[in-house]
Amino acid sequence: MIKIRDIKKSFFTNKVLDGISFDIEAGDVIAIIGPSGTGKSTLLRCINSITKADEGIVEFDDFKFDSQKHTKKDLTALRKRTSMVFQQFNLFSKKTVLKNVMEGLTVVKKISKKEAKEIAIKELEKVHMEDRQVYYPKHLSGGQQQRVAIARAMAMQPELLLFDEPTSALDPELVGEVLDTIRDIAKEGNTMIVVSHEMSFVRNVATKVIFMENGKIVEMGSASQIFDNPQNERTKEFLIKNRVFIQPEYSI
Repeated sequence: MIKIRDIKKSFFTNKVLDGISFDIEAGDVIAIIGPSGTGKSTLLRCINSITKADEGIVEFDDFKFDSQKHTKKDLTALRKRTSMVFQQFNLFSKKTVLKNVMEGLTVVKKISKKEAKEIAIKELEKVHMEDRQVYYPKHLSGGQQQRVAIARAMAMQPELLLFDEPTSALDPELVGEVLDTIRDIAKEGNTMIVVSHEMSFVRNVATKVIFMENGKIVEMGSASQIFDNPQNERTKEFLIKNRVFIQPEYSI
């Protein structure tokens, strides 16, 4: 089990996260939904300490990371347990697809180039990008770049995958291929947190849904509970505005 405890973050006088806590079971696909600007992406960045939380603990079975009291060794250990897929892909523009996926394996995990290449090719096959190994990011569509970013994250074999609105930078016609890739990863039993505005995808793939607003968890439950029987009035209002997007095509 992974435990997120009392994550707090403020930017000057703006309190972005106000004590976020929840548990993650192995194989969970936790979707975080809510209006823009409510702290969803900041939460992901605090979980793997890309953004330093003011307070809070991220605890794995055998490891605890305290945002206030940690060493560089602790930070490295946290980053080895988590991988993040960003909105803007964040691929290295001067490296090929293959070398982008190998980078973390050779630099962070200190794996040999031969072994890193084998792992990278395997992950590229999973996202159907094995035929683009020698391409550079500028030669790929946005959807293809994001699938390479997903392969790069998966190659690190993290205990927790973090997806920060992975389709928000894509043209509408490319969204489906990325959502299909994430769905396939979920079917393999990978543990992940996904911040997404794609309500159809969330409803049919997430094992748990968290609705956030103003830096707090307003409601949390199974996908069917949140979408079919929300208890909080604010959750109901949000879903009514987004319900047109709820369709069954992304069910596992």
